[in-house]
This record gives sequence, C-alpha cells and structure tokens, in this order.
Amino acid sequence: MKDNELSNILDRKTGAIYIRVSTDRQEELSPDAQRRLLLDYAKEHNIDVPAEYIFQDNGISGRQAKKRPAFQNMIALAKSKEHPIDTIIVWKFSRFARNQEESIVYKSLLKKNDVDVVSISEPLVDGPFGSLIERIIEWMDEYYSIRLSGEVMRGMTENAMRGNYQSDAPIGYRSPGGGNPPVIDPDTVQIPIMIKDLFLSGSTTLQIARRLNDLGYQTKRGNLWDARGVRYVLENPFYAGKSRWNYTERGRRLKPTDEVIYADGNWEPIWDDDTVHEIQQRLAMNMRKVKSRDVSTAKHWLSGLLICSSCGSTMAFGGATNRRGFQCWKYAKGQCNESHFISTKQIEALVIGYLEQVTVANDISYSVIAAAASDNGSRLAELERQLQKIDAKEKRIKAAYQNGIDTLEEYKANKDALNNERRIIDDSIRELTPSDDVQDKELLDQKMRQNISDLLCVIKDDSIDYVRKGNMMRNVVDHIVFNRKETSLDVFLKLVI
Repeated sequence: MKDNELSNILDRKTGAIYIRVSTDRQEELSPDAQRRLLLDYAKEHNIDVPAEYIFQDNGISGRQAKKRPAFQNMIALAKSKEHPIDTIIVWKFSRFARNQEESIVYKSLLKKNDVDVVSISEPLVDGPFGSLIERIIEWMDEYYSIRLSGEVMRGMTENAMRGNYQSDAPIGYRSPGGGNPPVIDPDTVQIPIMIKDLFLSGSTTLQIARRLNDLGYQTKRGNLWDARGVRYVLENPFYAGKSRWNYTERGRRLKPTDEVIYADGNWEPIWDDDTVHEIQQRLAMNMRKVKSRDVSTAKHWLSGLLICSSCGSTMAFGGATNRRGFQCWKYAKGQCNESHFISTKQIEALVIGYLEQVTVANDISYSVIAAAASDNGSRLAELERQLQKIDAKEKRIKAAYQNGIDTLEEYKANKDALNNERRIIDDSIRELTPSDDVQDKELLDQKMRQNISDLLCVIKDDSIDYVRKGNMMRNVVDHIVFNRKETSLDVFLKLVI
C-alpha cells in the first residue's frame, strides 16, 4: 500500500449531514439538492456519511432548537461516549441555527466533544479571524430571521383585518385549504351547539364537559373535554362569524385588548350576536362575588351558598365523619374571630324550614333577574335544523346496520347517542317556546313560589344526587347569610325571567 493511500485512510473521518427546510418562502435549495451537495462535499474531503447519519427537519423554524427533533437526535449522537462522528456538515450555518445564542451553545458543546460544524457554502479561515466571521454570519442569520418574522406578522395582521381565518378551524368546522374559508363540519357541528344550549339552559362548564365525555365526544385534538375547553368554545367569537387575531402570545397569555384584531369573517356562523351577548352575560353572572366551587366538585348541595355573618366569607363543608357540617373558612384559618359551625343536619333543617315558610307567606322577597334578550325565533329554527340532521343520521346508521356495515351493538350505541342529542334539543325547544306568563307582581310571586316548591321536592328526595340538588338551589337561591348567635338565616332568593 502506498504512503498517500495509507494517509488517506488514516485521515478519513465520519460525518453527519443536517438538512433543514425553512417554514418561510425564501429562496433556498430543496432537501434533495442540499443532500446531493453535502454528500459531494463529504466525498471530496474524505468524510464517510452513513445513511443513518443523515438528519432532516422539514418545515421547521431554526429559531428554537428544542423544536427540531432530527437536530436533537443528531446532537445526542454527537455527544455520546462512543464518539461516532467527527464532523457535522450543513449547507449554510443558518440551517444549523438562526438563534445566535443557541448556535454558540451547541457549537461549543460539540467542540468539547471534538466535533466540528462545517458550512459548505460559507468556508472559514482558521484562527481568530475565522471565528469572528462565523459570529458575523450567525448575527446576520438571526437578524434576517427576526426581520422576516416581523414581515410575516404584518402580512398575517393585514390578512386578519380582511376577515380571513389563519388557523385550523375550531371544533364544528373544517378548513378545506387552498385559501378557502372554513366550512361547517356536519360530523362535529352538534358539539358547539350542544355546549351553547346546555350552558344557556343552566349547566356549568364542568357539567357540560362531563356530559360530552359521557357521550363519547372528543376535542379537536382527540382529547377528553374539560371545563376550560368548554369555556373556550363559549368565548370564541368564531362561532358568530367573527375573526379574532393576535389574541394570545407564547404561553397562551392573553394580550391587551387594544392589540386584539376583530373582523367579520368569511364563513357561515352557527349562532348570532344576540346569542353571544346572552353567553357573555351568563358567563359574567357565573363570576360570583363570593366565588364557589362547581357543585359537581363540591361535597354538599349547599356548598358555596352559605356566608358567614361576621366576616362575609364562604362557609366550607367538612369535619369528622360523626360531626360533619359547615364552618367559616376564615375562622378555620384564624382570620375570623367568631365560629359559625353548624352541623349538616341542622343547616339542612333550617334551609328547608325557611323555604317551606316562604311558600305560604303573604309577601315574598326576591330579586328579579331579566334573562338576556335573544332572537328565539332564530334559535328555534336552528334547533329544528339540528333535529332534521339527527333524523338523517338515524336513517344512515340504520342503513349501515341493515347493510352489514355496523354490528347490532354499534347500531344501538349510535342510536342511544342520537337519542341523547334529540332529548337535549327537545328540552331547549321547550324552554324557548313562548309561555303565557304575564309580568305582573302576582304572577311573578306565583312563579317564585312554584320554583321554591319544586326545589323543596328535590332537596327532600334522598334518591336525588347532590349535583342536581345543588343546581336547583342555585337556580332559586343566590346566597344565604348564616348568623350563629341567633341561629338564623337571611336567604337571598332570585327569579330569572
């Protein structure tokens, strides 16, 4: 073997190739072109590149290395004790990183492991001057990325002001692509409609989430529903045909109101502005001055309603098994000077006794809460359309069973789900159907007494769970102030009309 051949063998190195395709529309080489040039360079410089050492990230920004899986795998390989690679070859340093700080960190880390990073289109001279040139190139890459990001944001802002939606459409809609506006998804549109109807019928966001999960409905990402997801649907102006842009920043933190862009969208809404107003009013009404836990997460149907007469704080439910009751939470923390403990049995008897007296009293005191005005005709028409869709779905699932596509068990499960949807819509239609109530004091008192009578039937029935009892209480009672010294109640009733 000749000396120069032996020298070539001894000088051969093992390298890795990193290819990244940007998310922006800048002029750049395709992945295949980058691969070809990088392999040619490796061959000319006696660098062996095994196929498994070719790493590629497609359509990913270079500003955050942690979001590039192929890049992270390559770095992990380079750091390993086996020292499998000597060189990482890139087309440009901007492919390696566009964040100068990260670029310096990763290159320093690689340097400690005797791994070089080589740009085939930006050759550097050895020595301090070469390092200076490399830092200048990195700074220019980062500056370009920042400037490009600003231009993209300006373009997207302009697009948002025209009413174009620039994200994946929320549940109930789908994005057809090609610059076309979102369209209603017939397979999922019942979900936001059900959320809206249940909420306006008095259900809490947590109860709605549980109902959706019980029915087998999933979020847009295929996850279980929670109260936060339900609230997001209710607060999203998209469903009323409004585009909202620049709403949050990284970490989902809300931006100042004056920075948010609203515009009329170019897609079909599924509810109107009056419904939005009604939802907002109900959401605001649920933000109680005395914050209480959702009754479905509480341990008693009076939880969150009882108020300490000394300090005005909520009374919490708890205590030993043989001495369960309510106590001012601030007293338990040493922040209230007067104990207000009352056993469960005592407080239930007091509340029931008070409500029984009210039903036969000559005069009854309560607050009248006017429900938000809404276009009931429009809502009824919308609900009727949903019933028609359910009828059509029922025919399809029946045909699928008869044609042997679905099993009997699948057919029954699908039919049960449709029946549940139909019951919810029927209940909403009944609530929206005009009644003969006359808004005079005598009839209002009569309605209030009827509501209290219905409440008494529920809370006296041991077979009814505390969630339903708690919801009924909150429909009739705003809060109850308990005075321990006098063992008396001051009950604040409400009538929603």
